[in-house]
Amino acid sequence: MKLYYKDKLKIIEMYEIGITQVSISKQYEVSISTIERIVSLYNKHGFKYLRDKSKNSRYTAEFKLELVQRVLSGESKSFVGLEYGINAGTIYAWCERYNDLGYNGLKQDLRGAHMSKKPKPTDLTKPATNEDEIKRLEEENEQLKMEIDLLKKLNALVRQRKEQPNKKKLK
Repeated sequence: MKLYYKDKLKIIEMYEIGITQVSISKQYEVSISTIERIVSLYNKHGFKYLRDKSKNSRYTAEFKLELVQRVLSGESKSFVGLEYGINAGTIYAWCERYNDLGYNGLKQDLRGAHMSKKPKPTDLTKPATNEDEIKRLEEENEQLKMEIDLLKKLNALVRQRKEQPNKKKLK
């Protein structure tokens, strides 16, 4: 269930008068962790981060890097996200992109992009190590093998259809 600002205010009110998180989560058909997050955001920031979001936020690569580095230094994604009012899943995605592509992964805005293909690094100032090059070639080799298998299957289907006799309905 989508929680609007008035729902979040009611949840805070219910929580403050002593209604259990379990009861509140059942009433609003959300998880207990959602209730905990709303209460934590309220306790940390007041009403600021409870408002309905009218648009997607855009963050600079430097800001993303700062948060990723905090997570890599041992802080939890939930804690860092709570501090800035950002979903832990968003921070998790930034950490994954940073691990895969480094700083360049944080500079790219992937919204609306086809996610099956990982973006390629745009900064080639750092020479690739032998291990990186071997990994890249292995991934490319695996991709080519999959494409060949797919083309073989497609070819077999086309041949099978051509070999079938044309069946016409008799009236």
